[in-house]
Amino acid sequence: MGLPFCTPAISHALPRHLERNVIAPVRTIGIGASTALKVSFWHATVEEAPQPSDPAFVSISLRTAGARAWRDTVPSGPMTMLPFEGARWRFDQPVSFVQFHLPFPLLGNVCDAAFDRDLAHADLQMPADLRDARLNDILQTIRDAAASIDPTNLLLDSWALILSEALLRRLSSHGERHAGASFGKIAGRGIARVVDYVEAHIDQDLRLTALADVAAMSVYHFARCFRETVGLSPHAYVLSRRILRARALLARSQDGLADVALACGFSSQAHLTTAFHRSLGVTPGGYRRSIRS
Repeated sequence: MGLPFCTPAISHALPRHLERNVIAPVRTIGIGASTALKVSFWHATVEEAPQPSDPAFVSISLRTAGARAWRDTVPSGPMTMLPFEGARWRFDQPVSFVQFHLPFPLLGNVCDAAFDRDLAHADLQMPADLRDARLNDILQTIRDAAASIDPTNLLLDSWALILSEALLRRLSSHGERHAGASFGKIAGRGIARVVDYVEAHIDQDLRLTALADVAAMSVYHFARCFRETVGLSPHAYVLSRRILRARALLARSQDGLADVALACGFSSQAHLTTAFHRSLGVTPGGYRRSIRS
């Protein structure tokens, strides 16, 4: 399609806010791993906490419980950005919040692919009180899902792209370009290669970058074009194939549920059970009993 490739903007690095804080997160996702999105859950009972400078990550905080908070001397809203130059936070304790960390190069890649513009740190607004219904919905969805399952790499990759584009549209003037533009569909041969790859690697923790490479497209354009072609996001499509594979194994094998989960690419039996029940309204064990009764 003649589109530029997005290099995989994934990072093993630890955001400095996590590394140097006087408090510790109660749970983390993607920390110390090669992921595009890192999520940290916090419960603070201190009055103040420093945030060191960190130009390597774009971070946003969603307050989930507790009283007021201030970034330096400015009252912060339920959604607030962690500025690149650092800040000092004060809390009406206790307070709970979730932070979402994206490597800055990822937003640069998305900005280049979606809006044909380079991104500098100065191009992003970093408000202390960020008000945006779409961003709030995205963050709440990620928080709720991450609280109930261990997200796969494919899901983290998908969330990272969605959140990156939403942040660019809300906080950068670049996002005004080509708003709502269609990216077209993937040719039949390219879709066939992706489908074959998914079926051959369904038991693995697939990466969005790998699927995009199979289609010979940039990650951002692949994700957008795949949805327009198939009618589902890459993650939703792969999940549907995992559920279908699980149904087949439950019907014909005596394998335990943990083994079925691993064979279908779920991170655990609990992950299989959650996804299966959401899709079919019945647990894997209940499904197996129903088709054998």
